[in-house]
Parts: sequence; structure tokens; C-alpha cells
Amino acid sequence: MKKIIILIFLILIYSPVFGNTKFQLMDTYGSNSYSQSQLWSGNFIAPNGQKFMFGNFYKSTSIQLNLKTKILFEFNENILIIPLSFDNGYKSDLLNATQMYSIGLIIGKKFNNFKFLLGIDNALVKGGKIKEKPCIDKFNREFHCGTGLPWTDYKQDNIYNFYQDEIFFKVHYKF
Repeated sequence: MKKIIILIFLILIYSPVFGNTKFQLMDTYGSNSYSQSQLWSGNFIAPNGQKFMFGNFYKSTSIQLNLKTKILFEFNENILIIPLSFDNGYKSDLLNATQMYSIGLIIGKKFNNFKFLLGIDNALVKGGKIKEKPCIDKFNREFHCGTGLPWTDYKQDNIYNFYQDEIFFKVHYKF
């Protein structure tokens, strides 16, 4: 994998003139919130019409932080973009997510008014494991506190991790 990345990098920078190289950070942002997946409110109405409010079990007990940026290198008509992401994870009584680091690779080429981009976002992801715990009612039955579903009916796949692999090809035309 390292050899392929180095080869792509060398192909992009090969040019008789190396003085036109540009470097910049683009789409850089961060926040003090969790960004790996959705969070349950903990509020639901049972089939018998009774309202339940378990939101306090989903309150974070850790520091929330997420950072994202894209490093852009332009070499004459060639483009290399490296998307980077970090999320500090989430810790509560019922939902835990580990820290997540992500890196991608996007290569591009400019031809006159066209720009072609080919890449994979979140090519390498470390961490980001999401784990949930059930609540237990007075009859000792497990259920999901975010939806009210019996734990055996609830599938952990319902928590969609927003950092999935994404392969794409884009064409931009400048008028």
C-alpha cells in the first residue's frame, strides 16, 4: 500500500518545473461535538402510550471534539488532496464510541476548463468502534432506551457510522 501511494505521489509531482507547487489546508473545521454517528434522544412512546424519557443515560461524560481538514497539493496541472479526520469518541452510560482517526486520498488532473478527481475518502480508519448497552425493565427484560424496542429486535446496525469508505469520480467544468 505504501509503495502505491508513493508511486502516485511521484507521478503527480513529476514535471520539468517544480516551482508551481501550491500547498493549502481547505475545508478545515472542528467542533466540541461528537460526529461519528447519530445520538439517541432517549425519549420514546411505548406501544401502550406511556412516555419514557431516558435522555440522561445518553448524556456525554467525556470531552467531545472533532476535527476535519483537507490538505491540498497542486503541482502544475496535477492535484493531490489528503482528507484527514479525528473524533474524540463518546462516552455515556448506554453508548460508547472509541476515538477515530481517518485518512483518504484524492488525485486529480486539470485539462483546460476541466478538472477530474478520483479518490477514496476514509481509506484508512483507526478506531471508531460503537457499542451500546440495553436498559432493563421491572420484569428484567432488556430493551433499547433510545427506541423502546426489545433488545433482541434491535440491531446495532441502526447506529450508522458516518465515516464509511467512499470511492468517487468527479468531473468539474469551469465556464
